[in-house]
Amino acid sequence: MNNKSKTVALINLGCTKNLVDAEEMLGRIAAGGSTICQYPEDAEVLVVNTCGFIDDSKKESIDMIFKMAKLKENARCKKLIVTGCLAQRYSIELKSDIPEIDDVVGLKDFEKITTLTGGHKKKKHDDNNFYHGDDWRNRIRLTPKHYSYLRISDGCDNRCTYCAIPGIRGNFMSRTIENIVEEARQMAVEGVKEINIISQDTTSYGVDVYGKQMLHILLEKIAEIEGVQWIRLLYTHPGHFYPELIRTMNALDKICKYVDVPIQHSNDAILERMGRRGSRKSIDALINNLRKLMPSVILRTSVIAGFPGETDEQFQELLEFVKKTRFEKLGAFAYSKEENTPAAQFKKQINKKVKEQRVKEIMLAQRDIVWENNKNLIGKKISVIIDEKNAVTGELTGRTYGDAPEVDGKVFIKNAQINVGEIGEVVITGVTGYDLVA
Repeated sequence: MNNKSKTVALINLGCTKNLVDAEEMLGRIAAGGSTICQYPEDAEVLVVNTCGFIDDSKKESIDMIFKMAKLKENARCKKLIVTGCLAQRYSIELKSDIPEIDDVVGLKDFEKITTLTGGHKKKKHDDNNFYHGDDWRNRIRLTPKHYSYLRISDGCDNRCTYCAIPGIRGNFMSRTIENIVEEARQMAVEGVKEINIISQDTTSYGVDVYGKQMLHILLEKIAEIEGVQWIRLLYTHPGHFYPELIRTMNALDKICKYVDVPIQHSNDAILERMGRRGSRKSIDALINNLRKLMPSVILRTSVIAGFPGETDEQFQELLEFVKKTRFEKLGAFAYSKEENTPAAQFKKQINKKVKEQRVKEIMLAQRDIVWENNKNLIGKKISVIIDEKNAVTGELTGRTYGDAPEVDGKVFIKNAQINVGEIGEVVITGVTGYDLVA
């Protein structure tokens, strides 16, 4: 440890992409000679990795910054660093409005984070790899040992009119297949059994590096790795699915028959105003095709209610679409007016109460769908991966292949001899809310 090294705590907020950033930052900080500590009260340097995607996430990030700023008054903390998406979007405003912040660091500037936390600079690697090269090699994973997130690209070229991501994370950039597979192999060596593949637009993987979509080839390579048992696709785009990908997903046993495919809306006029490059007809065709070729597929989607100009009739069309399509998993969000996005300038912005009521109606309809689907599972034998064990009761908590970590339901299991991190079969005996009992 060099004489400038500090004890550092990192507080992470936001999505799984942010989580991977946090894990790579921690790896950088530790490799630079500083000590990572678990509790913010014990740290000399605090790093807040913020989210700045929508209003709720921005508020959460600001609240956390103020909470950590208070530790400069009555704890060991001598320096507060803010990084992540909010820092990328509002660096000047943050430094001006919150004087307790010592440094604001944009996305991917891991070398600066290392220096500011008291570490030494890392030797540069000219490997022409994605972004900060090989930072995944020292990554300190914050997930349980048996599952992890594998980021295959970052940035986005879709330019949806409501979305600030391209302005925050930049253009779409894929890693090479070789680099990704090398990281996946390392995960397997470390005991990872479930790999969750993420990016801003997973289905476009490879278009920038190889001139064509290559996700199906990447999946085949990862499926060959010994030790990896489940491979899950998150953050796909409904307009970017292609035949080879669906065939590969169906053919490979290791790939969870689970598709996270945010459709955002079902009305053609709204989809056009959103810049989604799709239609109700194409969405229906994709869903029918996925369910036909993979009968056991679990579909997760997200929808936006209250987009500027959304009429009562257009909302009812969305609501009826949700009821008819019966997605196994669904999240509904109120439209968030984001600075420097085209939709923020659209006329007929919708009242907050109306947006919230529309979200509520969708989620009530989805609750009934999930309840009925879960009841149909009672008495059936199903595979689960065990995430944790209650030390007092011995009850296990797991997930089915149709449940992604953090965002989907859980399975509470009694009287089963399965170790944490293992995949085994259980019999479903009941339902509790969005979760299952086995």
